Amino acid sequence: MFLSLSCIPCIGAAEPLSVVREDEIEALFDAYLTENDLNPDLISIAYEYTATGERWYHLEDRWYYSASLYKVPLMMILTEREYLGELTKDSDINGMTLDAVEEEVLVNSNNPIAYSTMLYIAQPDVCRKMFCRYADLPEEYYTWDFYGGSYFTARFMSDVMATLYRDEERFPRMTDCLKRAQPGHYFRLKLGERWEVAQKYGTYQDEDGTDWNHASGIIYTPHPFILTVMTKYGGISETIIGDLAVLFCDYTIRADSRLSAEQLKNAEMTEALSDDTPAADTQRGTEDRIADLQKAEATEDEDRRDPLQERSENSAEYAETSRETLTASSEAESSSGRLAVIAAALGLELILGLLFIFTRHRHDRRRQRRKK
Repeated sequence: MFLSLSCIPCIGAAEPLSVVREDEIEALFDAYLTENDLNPDLISIAYEYTATGERWYHLEDRWYYSASLYKVPLMMILTEREYLGELTKDSDINGMTLDAVEEEVLVNSNNPIAYSTMLYIAQPDVCRKMFCRYADLPEEYYTWDFYGGSYFTARFMSDVMATLYRDEERFPRMTDCLKRAQPGHYFRLKLGERWEVAQKYGTYQDEDGTDWNHASGIIYTPHPFILTVMTKYGGISETIIGDLAVLFCDYTIRADSRLSAEQLKNAEMTEALSDDTPAADTQRGTEDRIADLQKAEATEDEDRRDPLQERSENSAEYAETSRETLTASSEAESSSGRLAVIAAALGLELILGLLFIFTRHRHDRRRQRRKK
C-alpha cells in the first residue's frame, strides 16, 4: 500500500494541501478484507483524489490482462485526432462514422468493432505504444506483456483516466459515452444514481480458468475521484468492485470536509496577513517611497507656513538666525565708526593744511611790506 502526492498547491499556501491519510484508507481496506475474508493479493487498486492530486495504491504495478479496458486509450487516439482537426465525428472508420464507433466501443463495449478500429489505426503492438502517451510513466515501465499481450496495471489505467479527466475537451464525447456505460453494474452496482460515474469495465476468462474482472472510471463526487480496481476473483469480482466504489466514495466525502476546513483556515490566515502586513517591496523601492513621502510632507509644511510669520524665538533655528543677524549688524556699525573717525581725521588735516598755507602766505606778505 502506498500514498503519493502530486502536489497541487492551494493559493497562498507554502506547501500543497494534504487531506488523504494513508493509515485511514488502509484501516478501512483491511477491515473490508477481513469482514469478507478476501485475499489482498488478488486485488490491485489505484485511487486519486483529484482536488489535491493525492493517490493511494495497493499492488498498483501488478500486471493483469486488460480485457476491455484497452478500449479507453484506443478511442482517445481517434477522438484526439478529431480535436486536432484531422478527423470529424462524421469521418469514415471502417464503414462507420467516428461518432458511431465511439458509441459502440465505449457504451456497448463491442469487441469486433473495437478490434477493427485498432487495425484501422495500426497493428496492436504499435497502438499500445501509442497508448503510453496518455500515462505519466517512463518507457522502462512497460514490459513485453504490455506491448504484445495487452496487460495493464492499475497505475497505468489510473493515469489514462486522469488524462481523460483533466483534458476532457481533447477527447470529444468520451466521458459522455462512459457515463452511459454499464448502468447498474460495476461502480454503479452499489452507488446507483448517487453520483455520476464515467466507467469502463473489462472481463475475460483465459485458458487456465483465470477470471480477470476490472473497472476504471471517474466518480463525480463534489471533488471527483478516479478509481481503478483490477481483480482475479472470478464471480464475486463485480461485487468487490462495487463495494470498493462505495468505500472510496465515502472516504472522498470525508476528504472533502477536511479540504474545506483546510481551505477556510488558509483563507483566514491569508486575510489576516493581508490586513497586518504591507505588500512585499524591494529595499530600494521602499527607501524611495519613504523619501518621496518625506519630501511631500516638507513641501506641504512649506506651503502651509505664513511667509510673514517669524520663527519662534524659542527655537534653535531662531537663535542661530538672530546671532548671525546681530553679528552682521555689529560689524556694520563698527565699520561705520571707523569710517567716521577716518573722515574726521582727514578733515582736520585738511583744515590744518589750509591754515598753514594761509599763515605762510600772510607771513610772506608782511616781509614784503617791510622791505619797501
